[in-house]
Amino acid sequence: MPGFPKLALIDRSTFPSQVRLPDISTYAGEVFPLKVNPHWHEAEAGSYAWFDSYGVHSGAKRQDFFDTGFGLMTALCYPDADLEHLRPAMDFILWLFAFDDMTDEGGLRDNVERVKQAVDITMNALRNPDGPEPKFKVAATLQSFFKRMRANATPATIQRFVDSSDLYTQAILQQTVNRSADEVPTVEGFIQLRRDTSAVKMVFAVLEYSLGLDLPDEVHNDPIVAELALAGNDILTWANDIFSFPIEQARGDTQNLVFITMWDKQLNLEDAMDYVDQLTRKRVQEYVEAKAKLRSFGPELDDKVALYIRGIEYWVQGAIDWTFMTTRYFGADFERVRDTGIVDIMAPIAPSAPIFVDA
Repeated sequence: MPGFPKLALIDRSTFPSQVRLPDISTYAGEVFPLKVNPHWHEAEAGSYAWFDSYGVHSGAKRQDFFDTGFGLMTALCYPDADLEHLRPAMDFILWLFAFDDMTDEGGLRDNVERVKQAVDITMNALRNPDGPEPKFKVAATLQSFFKRMRANATPATIQRFVDSSDLYTQAILQQTVNRSADEVPTVEGFIQLRRDTSAVKMVFAVLEYSLGLDLPDEVHNDPIVAELALAGNDILTWANDIFSFPIEQARGDTQNLVFITMWDKQLNLEDAMDYVDQLTRKRVQEYVEAKAKLRSFGPELDDKVALYIRGIEYWVQGAIDWTFMTTRYFGADFERVRDTGIVDIMAPIAPSAPIFVDA
């Protein structure tokens, strides 16, 4: 029977019983808009039934997965997608969280060899989408989504999705290596890795698909557009690391910017959270300053670029606000945490049973 995880590098006894979370939603909401997709429920019914047909989860874990509200998250993060594009985007989000859970807090978490297997099978499903369906069920769901994405996505968007998926899976593998060896990078080094483990580069590729856009390299390689995407990635990812720290420390997970800051800067928990919050505030301001410098790409592209950037902004605020609409991070107390900003530091949680990966 699995034992309880340990934070070998930090003494949990120094943690307070509760912490006050910074109000990131309010200051981010002054810059980033919030909207919900009107096709949410229709897409959700089909998407959940599709994912359930693969039998990835069963019993209580299955119920918890579907009760988490990934459909709402997709509707908040892709609010301008039509139904034809929202449904595949929702399928992608279900795959992403299932894969992330297996490698982050599930049965693959500390096993480098099994994570490498999972990564190889996953990328093979994307590079050979017309090949046999993988026995690894999570990879099979990705292959199914990707086949449908290819049917109405541009070649450039498809390539961006595959490239960003490679960055994500390789970063997940590196994170597993770090975690298994209790390797703690510097804050700066972790931020670089986190930009890929966040999967935000993937979700922005799906964003372009969801809007039916085909932005040329001239746009994606523009330093200001690239900075807006990078800042959006940082803001929502760092906010997530603050909000998820109470449950991640309970799982013994050190791959979180708050923990990295505690270790690298030798700060206590409250000061580390404040440090990451100040980084996030600064990044929001940098986003505003960069957006003010956005150039014109000409009459044929300007409206499309504006739609894409607006989509980045919806993703940032949608992901932040969804944190307080789901049981994923704060359990049944999510409404109390949203109203008070106070969250309990959870007791250790036993890890999931090991997962065996079949090609």
